Amino acid sequence: MKIFISADIEGIAGVVSPQQCSQGNGEYELARSLMEEEVNAAIDGAFAGGASEVVVADSHGSMTNLRSAYIDGRARLVQSKPRPLSMVEGIEHSHYDGLFCIGYHSGVGQKGVLAHTINGRSFFSVRINGEAMAEVDIYAAAACEYQTPLWLVSGDHLFGKWVEQYYPSAHYACVKRAISTTAAESLSPKAAQKLIRQQALLAMQQASTARTTRIEAPYQLELTATKPVLADIFALIPQVEQLDARTVTYTGSTMREIISLLSAFSYLASTQG
Repeated sequence: MKIFISADIEGIAGVVSPQQCSQGNGEYELARSLMEEEVNAAIDGAFAGGASEVVVADSHGSMTNLRSAYIDGRARLVQSKPRPLSMVEGIEHSHYDGLFCIGYHSGVGQKGVLAHTINGRSFFSVRINGEAMAEVDIYAAAACEYQTPLWLVSGDHLFGKWVEQYYPSAHYACVKRAISTTAAESLSPKAAQKLIRQQALLAMQQASTARTTRIEAPYQLELTATKPVLADIFALIPQVEQLDARTVTYTGSTMREIISLLSAFSYLASTQG
């Protein structure tokens, strides 16, 4: 079996503050090492369960968080950006039996540690086909277009309720209890790693084939920006329509289109400071 792992940082045990998620400080260096250890736990659990191949997509921020020298040598690593499928880039190049989303978090507008959807500074609301989207929803839908079901997710307990509601066939490793947006009670690193390895192994053993997506094509994206000027800029892209001062919409036939557009929006937003 082949496993694809998408790794974020906000849902890692011990990560609770924006500073830990931003490069250039000691707190980030600690957070990235915790991220590496949880990713390695997922890799080890996958191979223990019979995986023949594991690919990991570094999927936070600059997407250069995971240091190859610290990652289990049995896995391959996708890094840096831009990339058309963003957090699941590489899943289109082979058939993968299951998707693991490690270190994930609640979506914008939802309660949970460091909750946001793709760009917390610029995206006030992200909806597809009328449904509020967390990152897991977007990338699980993309994976399903490549016949890869969601098998494992890790993060805080509030995000776990979201996963349980919408993806009952997926396994969940709850590595911290959310207290507020920037506070949590975390498992120790070793305990979190052990739990993730156990859940990865269990996911491999049960090997669900359930289709794991909340949305179907065509995909109507409706995004509300944090500032009107951002919506004005987004609407300069062909086929993007502006609904009001802060909201734009776009309809695509594949999640690749939607993900590429969201990535472009995020890049454009970064130019505004």
